[in-house]
Parts: sequence; structure tokens; C-alpha cells
Amino acid sequence: MKILLTGGGTGGHFYPILATSRALRKIAEKEGIVTMDLLYMSDHPFDADQLAHIGIRFRRIPAGKMRRYRSLANITDLFKTVAGVVFALWRVFIEVPDVVFAKGGYASFPALFAARLLRIPVIIHESDTVPGRVNRWAAKFARRVAIAFPEAAEYFPKEKTAFIGNPIRPEVVGGNLEEAAVIFGATL
Repeated sequence: MKILLTGGGTGGHFYPILATSRALRKIAEKEGIVTMDLLYMSDHPFDADQLAHIGIRFRRIPAGKMRRYRSLANITDLFKTVAGVVFALWRVFIEVPDVVFAKGGYASFPALFAARLLRIPVIIHESDTVPGRVNRWAAKFARRVAIAFPEAAEYFPKEKTAFIGNPIRPEVVGGNLEEAAVIFGATL
């Protein structure tokens, strides 16, 4: 199974993608899926070492941010976005993923646009109470929409939206006060 992961270049998109990829690998192991090929497509890897460490391939795709205010950067970013769509179409056509999992953000637009044109199923996850423009657009053709906060449900079609919370990496959950004191050099 090949899954294309995409999202903005910030930690708010990146770390939930890592948590999701680990959960996907556990499910694949449990279900006996022999091969799980994960590919992350974005304009910026955020942490390329982390991707390599957990076996996720990275493909850089240019993407431009469309600001809601007047800026010359909107002009140059328009060209980045068009180039990103062309590159993403080519890359997605070559890779032929079974599904695209998107966290949203401007950097996910080229991959999502390519998935739409090539009729590849899309699942999106929205981490905020008010979704961004890319996720609101992608929800129109996504097979499923996952949300982290119940308030976000009003922006998406009810029949394909599920409240699941935010994916969290296991190393973030747990621990105890004594471990934290040692790590941060604090006294209890």
C-alpha cells in the first residue's frame, strides 16, 4: 500500500503526520499488509532527519501562499503554486498512491489538486476549530474528513466528517514528574 502524506511545512502539520504514519504502520502490521510505502510531499520537510529515521520518503514540491492582504509575494507565490501543481501532477502520476492523507495548509494544495485530477481518494484532517482555505476546498471531494475539535464540524459535510481529535506521537504522551525534573534540571 502506498500513502501520500501532505501538509504545510510547520510542526503543527508535520508532527501529526508523523503520529499518523506510525499508527498506519501499526495497523498495517496488525492487518498483515506486507508493504507500506509512505511518501511526504511538501515545499519543506520541516525535519528531514525525522522523516528518514522513520522511513518516509520526501518529495519537495514548490508551493506558494496566497495572502489575504496585498503583497508582491502573492505574485511570485502564484507562480510557485502553478509550478507546484505541475510537479505534483507528474510526481503523483508516477507514484500512484492508493490514498492521500492531507493536513491542509498551502503546501498541501499542489498534491491535493493532483489527487483530485487523477481521482485518487483523499482523507483530510483539520487540527483547528476554524479550518483553513485548503481544507475547506479539499473537503468538497475528500472521501473522509477528520476533525480535532467539534466546532470544526460546521464547516464540513456531516456525512463524511468524524471527530477524532489530534494525532499525538506516543513519546509526547506519558512520562512523569520525576522524568521531567531530570530532563529540565529542576528540583521537586
